[in-house]
Amino acid sequence: MKVTVFYLTFLWFLGMQSLHAQVVSVGGKFDKKPMFQASLNAPVFFNKYLPYDIAFGLDYTTRNKEAPSGLQPQVTGMYFIVDNDYKDFLVSANVTAGYLFDFNKQFANQFRVSPHVYFEIPFCMVKVGYDYTMPLNKGYPFVSVGLGGFLLFRHFKVM
Repeated sequence: MKVTVFYLTFLWFLGMQSLHAQVVSVGGKFDKKPMFQASLNAPVFFNKYLPYDIAFGLDYTTRNKEAPSGLQPQVTGMYFIVDNDYKDFLVSANVTAGYLFDFNKQFANQFRVSPHVYFEIPFCMVKVGYDYTMPLNKGYPFVSVGLGGFLLFRHFKVM
């Protein structure tokens, strides 16, 4: 059992190196009603010299009877507005799109597009945006605040 855990951990770290980084956030989202939200995204480039990036990931929000919520595989396009070695914060304009597997009986599974502004300071992040769901042709403004982020590690250097 211990050997299996060791090999799985080793393979996981090896996979992390090929993906450059995984960006994790855990916190709360307010979308007509407060919800718990957790996200895991893997940026493709993670290069401090590029003003943009693409991330593939998974987003989870707890049930909300007033707005679509659930598990969403997603892709995010990011354009960094404020991002350099000399700042201790980051601001980006993002668009996230994915297929939402809804946990509510009131809503069906659906495509969701979410343009948002992302703000990050070390270990904290804030997203303000708009969730637009395709079959409903409705949108919901949202605010998401949480721990994590880690896009600032694009500028990490040892010396």
